[in-house]
Amino acid sequence: MSELPQSIPSPSPSPIQRSWQRCLHQGLLRQQSAELDLLPQGELSARQEQHRTLITCFQRFVLPLFAQLLAGRPCRLLLCDGEGAILAASGDDGFARHAERIFLRSGARWGEASKGTNAIGTALAEQSEVQVLGAQHFFAQHSFLSCSACPLLGPDGQLLGVLDISTDAAHHDGDMLGTVRLLAMTLENALLARQPGWLVDLDPQSLWSARLLLGEGGELLGANRAGRLWLGQHPFDGKQLLRDRRGLRLEPEPVVIQTENQPQPAVTAGVPLKMLERGISLLIEGETGSGKEHLVRALHSQSSRRDKPLVCVNCGALPADLVEAELFGYVGGAFSGARSQGSQGYLRAAHGGILMLDEIGELPLLAQTRLLRVLQERSVTPVGSHKPEPVDFWLVSASHRDLTAMVQDGGFREDLYYRICGWRQQLAPLRAWPQGERLGVIRRLLSEMDPALQLTPQAERQLLAHPLPGNVRQLKQALEVACVLAEGQGWIEPAHLHLPEVAAMPAPRGATTLREQSRLRVQQTLTECGGNVSEAARRLGISRTTLYRALREEG
Repeated sequence: MSELPQSIPSPSPSPIQRSWQRCLHQGLLRQQSAELDLLPQGELSARQEQHRTLITCFQRFVLPLFAQLLAGRPCRLLLCDGEGAILAASGDDGFARHAERIFLRSGARWGEASKGTNAIGTALAEQSEVQVLGAQHFFAQHSFLSCSACPLLGPDGQLLGVLDISTDAAHHDGDMLGTVRLLAMTLENALLARQPGWLVDLDPQSLWSARLLLGEGGELLGANRAGRLWLGQHPFDGKQLLRDRRGLRLEPEPVVIQTENQPQPAVTAGVPLKMLERGISLLIEGETGSGKEHLVRALHSQSSRRDKPLVCVNCGALPADLVEAELFGYVGGAFSGARSQGSQGYLRAAHGGILMLDEIGELPLLAQTRLLRVLQERSVTPVGSHKPEPVDFWLVSASHRDLTAMVQDGGFREDLYYRICGWRQQLAPLRAWPQGERLGVIRRLLSEMDPALQLTPQAERQLLAHPLPGNVRQLKQALEVACVLAEGQGWIEPAHLHLPEVAAMPAPRGATTLREQSRLRVQQTLTECGGNVSEAARRLGISRTTLYRALREEG
């Protein structure tokens, strides 16, 4: 054991010493370089979707507190899953560039098996908070780092992942471990509060009170870490707790869909969810920003596959020469520039879960042919391989284009269209929603962005009168800008709403088909933008890749 860090006394091995022993038993050598152990992009996206609630709570409740506690200090906050894969990161950009050389970033796995002794991997192995300072890291290349990490537990007490603060070794102050513990408790409390049931606060005067989540009959559904300590010291009688204490009723957010043909009243997600559960493919159509991806995320969260991956792919954003490699994966060395370890691709990343192909109308015909074969055979053959791999996913496709018109014009395969369109769901644009529904969305979005701000009646009328061709996405952006401009004033005035003037765009004269209308509208918009492709794409609500493809098709 001569390689163990000598600064830590032995008879009772510390977490650091136990970690070094594990590393040595695995045959790791201190002077070697750590294994890269990077997740392919498709697998990272699947893991991020699997942990969507965790990431949302991290961004909404933890990051603002982190910014207050460690403002101006050169450090990074890392959210990792149960294998040590970094799902999200935030903090000082200068230190981020420094840490990039050892791949301390999203998509990298920091388990002990590949990275040796480090706060993330060792906290997971020990299932306890840990601090690894400078040369205590097993690999010498990591000795410029100092890190503090705390495991994250779900409402059921199961290990979810780990939260880590990493800094340059010279800037890792003594309060870092206490800070990451505080942030972990904040995140765990937020996760508990997202569950349906009765939340009983055993010490309402304390910010870190023991909290229990109870069912209607007083059964225990979950607890925070202080609540689990309380349960270990007190007899549990859920019915008595509900009688004695005023529990806060928590309800899951209802999912509401506004449909094109029935904007009033709103319908629930029941029918499309039932279709998905029966394995029937969904096709969601609607304008850009109308909430297609939001609907899919909501369906996933309510489905029997909620604990399985949801992989969302924007087909219009895939590199034209790598569409098939991104979708179907590839084996190592399949083409020039391919990773030596290959990539599983988006379709295999969605195995067991739900695959959303957004803007599916942008797929080239060759990729459409391969996709059709995958759907028929329920297996995918990676690029460069002859061995099919079985896949099982529920398919949701989405488009803002008229796919039936594309079929007639030869731009989309008819047989693929019938494969993906088991149930067609049309989403209404925001301007078609009843005024009360629109106003409710506006107020809810604003309260989430800045609870201290309200809209004046004049500002509300201005928002309601605007057609908002970008729908909910454009509304959110307008409110975000307004929140910045009205910060500290209490009210958002019409002057804070920077909404572009949008004239109704009738179909150009002489256009007899949807394809012809689209072509002339593209030309008209490009002319209005002085040939600026980026601005034209923004006004048309499509990606630049899609616009360039349309221009090439027209010669």
